[in-house]
Amino acid sequence: MEHSHFESQENENPLNIINELFKYLRFWYWFLLSAVLSFLIVNYYLNHTLSVYETKANIKIIDDSKNNFVLPVAGLTSLGRTKVNLDNQIEIIKSYRILEQVSKELNLDTQYYSMGYFNNIEIWKKRPFSIEWLESPVNMEEKNIGFEIEIVGNGYKVVSINGEEENEKVFSFNSVQNIKGIPYKLSLQVGTDLKKLQDKRFLIKHLPTKTTVMNLANNLKIANSNENSDILNISISGTNKDKSEAIVNEIIKQFDVDGLNDRRIVSQKTIEFVNDRFKSLERELDSIETRKANYKSNKELTFLEADAASTSASKVSAKNDVFQTETQIALSKLLEQSVRADKKLELLPTNIGVVNTDINQSINNFNTVVLERDRIAMSGLENNPKIKYLNGKLADLQVNILQTIKDYQQELEVSLSKNNYVKKTYSDKVSDIPYDEKILGSIERNKSIKESLYILLLQKREEAAVNLAITSSSIKVVDYAITNTKPIAPKRGTFYLVAIVIGLLIPFLIIYVGFLLDDKLHTKEDILKLTKSKIILSEVPHINSETKLTSINDRTLLGESFRILRTNLTYIFPLQTEKKGQTLMVTSTIKGEGKTFTALNLSISFSIMNKKVLLIGADMRNPQLHNYLNVKKSEKGLQNYLHDLSVDWHSTLKKNVNGVENLDVILSGAIPPNPAELLSNGRLETLIKEAKEEYDFIIVDTPPTLLVTDTLVISHLVDTTLYVVRADFTPKNILEFSLDLSNRGKLKNMAYVINNVGSNYKGYSYNYKYSYAYGYGYGYDDEDRKDNSIMRKILSVFKR
Repeated sequence: MEHSHFESQENENPLNIINELFKYLRFWYWFLLSAVLSFLIVNYYLNHTLSVYETKANIKIIDDSKNNFVLPVAGLTSLGRTKVNLDNQIEIIKSYRILEQVSKELNLDTQYYSMGYFNNIEIWKKRPFSIEWLESPVNMEEKNIGFEIEIVGNGYKVVSINGEEENEKVFSFNSVQNIKGIPYKLSLQVGTDLKKLQDKRFLIKHLPTKTTVMNLANNLKIANSNENSDILNISISGTNKDKSEAIVNEIIKQFDVDGLNDRRIVSQKTIEFVNDRFKSLERELDSIETRKANYKSNKELTFLEADAASTSASKVSAKNDVFQTETQIALSKLLEQSVRADKKLELLPTNIGVVNTDINQSINNFNTVVLERDRIAMSGLENNPKIKYLNGKLADLQVNILQTIKDYQQELEVSLSKNNYVKKTYSDKVSDIPYDEKILGSIERNKSIKESLYILLLQKREEAAVNLAITSSSIKVVDYAITNTKPIAPKRGTFYLVAIVIGLLIPFLIIYVGFLLDDKLHTKEDILKLTKSKIILSEVPHINSETKLTSINDRTLLGESFRILRTNLTYIFPLQTEKKGQTLMVTSTIKGEGKTFTALNLSISFSIMNKKVLLIGADMRNPQLHNYLNVKKSEKGLQNYLHDLSVDWHSTLKKNVNGVENLDVILSGAIPPNPAELLSNGRLETLIKEAKEEYDFIIVDTPPTLLVTDTLVISHLVDTTLYVVRADFTPKNILEFSLDLSNRGKLKNMAYVINNVGSNYKGYSYNYKYSYAYGYGYGYDDEDRKDNSIMRKILSVFKR
């Protein structure tokens, strides 16, 4: 069951996170030192870094369409405006034109700094002097110059120009000087005390206008407070609060002035446009009136309706005249026929409708003569000469009537022609009335449009004049520029946090890289990762004291570690049918891993249990056993026995080693030229076979396996192989050599012992010491207690 316990070591799954944490926690003082140092460096940097403050102002954009004066006239559309587009307003505020005007008003292209050891502090509100550039503003727009001055006595001297040192000639204030071909005058501000400024240095810089404006634009932030608001937040950051507030307030002022000028220009342009349009409209209206007058004159029109009625009446009258004339012509012709048909000179018809007076008078005279003739004829005097006279007279009258009728007819024909012409004229006039109405209607409409436009423009001119007179601001300042008392940069909390993180990260990376480059074995876990199923019997701690050997009643960690090794070995020794001693070989890969130290202390530990132990020093190439026993290297030992057949191995024994009975030691003796041949001559096999009969344990200290073949010559003579690995010393890559020897059966029943645990890998050492001290009640050196108390307390938390 216990053997299974050892074999299950490879299945143990320790808390890797805690193990990794312990690997780094042993360097806790480096982490602390690095974090504190980073913190102090950042704190020093922050204490000598100018703080940056944010300055904010809030303005509300007013809808201009609600402020314009509009005359309330029905039916006329006003020149209305749409609602405010805040994005457009933001672009206007950030425009180069506005910011350039701000720069010029505040003279931002000229900057003043008070020079310090770490930082140059910009002066704005309380600067002791001011500079006046005497070059034309146009030429100064592209100038980039900076010069350093020092106050000396009642004047100043130029120390450097654009970083180049000068002869430091002293100049007086208010005098015109020249720097790089640019004339200037440096004047003291009122109330400046030069005594307080003695030996102080100042930097004066002039930047190109474009550079100043672009820097201002990049630093300026404008945003809408929310989607449903007309309020804009204007902010700027800088180290000088007064300057930032002045800039923000000036931006608001210039934006407001620009808006006022724009609206005034619009009103002024509207008035000018209307005045120009009035002149054109007057000419157009005059032309329309002239055209109407000429048309009426040509058409002989006064008022169209009255003229239409009069023309219609005249047409009817002319038509009646024609009819009357035609009637008279017809009647006159009938009368003419009647007169011509009257051969007997009888009475003629009267009152037939002929309206000619001469005809009617002639007919009446004719009828009077006829009546007189007929009366004479009735008296029976037919041959009366008077009748003949009257007939002759009637004949003359008849001829006269016909002539009168003829004349009348000719007169009627002339009247008929005239009346037909008049009739046609009035008929044409009546036919032209719709066309005249159309033409005059068109003229009137055109006139009406021009008059309406005239009235509209007159109204707009009055509106523009009123708006020009009452132009108000398009913005309302909600909050003028105010600077936050808490700086926005540098963010001290963030800097401190980053400093601590970097301070922890730097040693972590260094240690991590160190671990990556580390090719040595340190802990049991390192061996288990490489050996998988192999057993680790014990971990021997690093010993600070000069005493390297355990002893009876040894209560140190050294003694306890070998007790554990002793106990664990009893579980892996092979079972023996006969009562003979167990044989054990202690070896390692390379020299210096502590195999001799392990072999000797293990032998002492078995001897303390009243077990007879024989320790054989078989490392004849580099023997170290005599150093631990404080004997001479040349004393008789194994080499003598193997080389000389007459020597009995019992004669080479050293008894009561380290004051412990039951422990016998055979030293290696003098170094032979052919140790491999000596070890393989069979004498060692005889020694071990005979020693099994006398001793409970035979422990052989062998040479390293990687360097020589001596160990492999001995390995078949022993039952168990104890393979020593030294922490912080044995390379990881050579551990595979021992694993290969075990897998191929060249090393019997092999198990590992880790030596010197905690020599450098202190995190593991603390855990090791703490576990023994707490679990078993064994103490350790006062020196160790003093060194490890802090870490021990930390680890105790995890243990609980």
